Amino acid sequence: MAEGSLIVMVALSDPERAEELVHDLAENDGMTVVVPSELEQPDGFDAIVTDGELFDGVTPHVALGVGATGTNIHAVLPADAATALVGAAVKIAAAGYRLLPAQSGHADVLHASEAGPNGHLHAVLTPREMETLALLADGASNKVIARQLKISVHTAKFHVAAVLTKLHAQNRADAVAIGLRQGLLYV
Repeated sequence: MAEGSLIVMVALSDPERAEELVHDLAENDGMTVVVPSELEQPDGFDAIVTDGELFDGVTPHVALGVGATGTNIHAVLPADAATALVGAAVKIAAAGYRLLPAQSGHADVLHASEAGPNGHLHAVLTPREMETLALLADGASNKVIARQLKISVHTAKFHVAAVLTKLHAQNRADAVAIGLRQGLLYV
């Protein structure tokens, strides 16, 4: 994701919807927004919002109203999605994350992209595992994690083990370091 304002291309078949999105994303979300007709060479974007063709295999795309597939589709939203939702999806996609549809059976999963900008794989952690990781960052023991999350110590151990496995961490400190590097934790 670029420093400062995100650069987004809006390529929709409906010119009125495209104009609405261009205006709202620029006005409300502070993004630099362009349309394909304004460009000689369509590249250099942080994200692309489209309801049709994919422009490349690298730039994160937010697809509206289409069941598009491809490694660079980071979110699929309804064609009439509110512009605030589209703006949020663009920010998430530009940051390298993916939004999974609810029907995928993983509505409660934070899914980072398969490979981030540094080429490293990112983890897929459930919200409970994210809470566990945050408590690990605070130095919490399994007993403290259990008490904070109102679960048994056995279940806390299970969540810690899942976090370590998914992050490919050697130990708790390594899990916290990996979480920080991947943007799963903030200092």
